[in-house]
Amino acid sequence: MNGDVVPFPEARISIMAPGLTFAVTVFEGVRAYWNDDEKQLFVFRLPEHLERLQFSMRMIELSPAPDSDRLVAAVSALIRANGYREDCYIRPQAYVDDWGDMTATGPVGWSVICRRRPRVSAFETGKDFMVVSWRRNADDASPPRIKAAANYLNGRLAGLEAQRCGFGGAIILNRDGTVSEGPGGCLFMARGGRLVTPPVTDGILESITRATLLDLAQDLGIATEERSIGRTELHLASELFYCGTGQEIVPIRTVDRKPIGDGEPGPLTQRFQEAYDAVVRGRNPRYRHWLMPVWP
Repeated sequence: MNGDVVPFPEARISIMAPGLTFAVTVFEGVRAYWNDDEKQLFVFRLPEHLERLQFSMRMIELSPAPDSDRLVAAVSALIRANGYREDCYIRPQAYVDDWGDMTATGPVGWSVICRRRPRVSAFETGKDFMVVSWRRNADDASPPRIKAAANYLNGRLAGLEAQRCGFGGAIILNRDGTVSEGPGGCLFMARGGRLVTPPVTDGILESITRATLLDLAQDLGIATEERSIGRTELHLASELFYCGTGQEIVPIRTVDRKPIGDGEPGPLTQRFQEAYDAVVRGRNPRYRHWLMPVWP
């Protein structure tokens, strides 16, 4: 909390903080991966996550905002204090603390939490998705490229609808009726030998996982295309997958109870899963610069 490592029960903010009462909070989700051969924990693409956090803080006008160097030091100190030598999830966040209205820009509080987080089982099995009735919040209303707590109400409503209907995941359309993303991740579609994903202007977060996979596609010799995807086109895909820091890469087996391809995780998705795992665990030397080692 604000640069000090404290026990979790002592991590407190005011119950009237605008970060709580008006959701004036921005955050990042970061992963760290254990490499058992090297006995090392690697934090994946931390500078890129903190750059996005700085952008989010500027957009909602938090001042003065914590600088990235302090946040890097806090991440390292926190992981070491917990002694983690396994996969874990890290959440840096910044918010308006104390007491104020919805336009308050300070005082700014910040925190970093870290907890164990193994890979989700859906990485192997996949999930069944539906296209929900809720529409993605627009860039001229509540910009999705800002990773703000307030934006996740839209995803919560979508996720709850999918759960009530018996699905494991939600696909949200934008105001134009084309595909945007899910509550906590981006979408990729394989069609005609190409990998297609909606552009950032279609109402999506500027996802670091998405950017990573577009880079890896070049290594794998897979053509990519960033363009709008119509709802019905989802059913013409040979494969679909969902990606994000928390979920990593999850195959989509069905959409609205209609199978995608043969209804099982496809070979292209599995190639990306293997390539991604090699990168995040430090087994691909080309991308070691994306990793921050934690232990001496």
